[in-house]
Amino acid sequence: MGASKAQRAAAAKKRAEATQLRVAGVDWATIAERVGYASPGAACTAVNEALKANLREQDQSVEELRALGVAKVNRLQAAFWADAVVKKDPKAGKLVLECIKQEARFQGTEAPTRINMEAQRLADEILAVFDEGASGTSERT
Repeated sequence: MGASKAQRAAAAKKRAEATQLRVAGVDWATIAERVGYASPGAACTAVNEALKANLREQDQSVEELRALGVAKVNRLQAAFWADAVVKKDPKAGKLVLECIKQEARFQGTEAPTRINMEAQRLADEILAVFDEGASGTSERT
């Protein structure tokens, strides 16, 4: 049978106190003595576990914010997609391309600068096509 809710809360409080002491520069032996751990090693283990749990929580929060950001960008992109692709509206095209770039930043899939230069040339070519369509002229034969 696992620890009770009260035992888990007491252990969490103990880890938090030990972590605060360690951040303040207190040595492991003193932390163990003050907080009530059996040994300096036990105090060290508790602090490390607390720090790892904190990092996991931060990672989860970042992932949630990233997902929210991607959802917002995707919604904005969807709102202007038809104007960019069907109506060939250059402003909508620029906005859609910026949405695509922003999504890549959120996802961590943004290409290295060297490749980004190639992507920028492609984006410029796409915008030129939009500009052609908007002005009614075409260089196609």
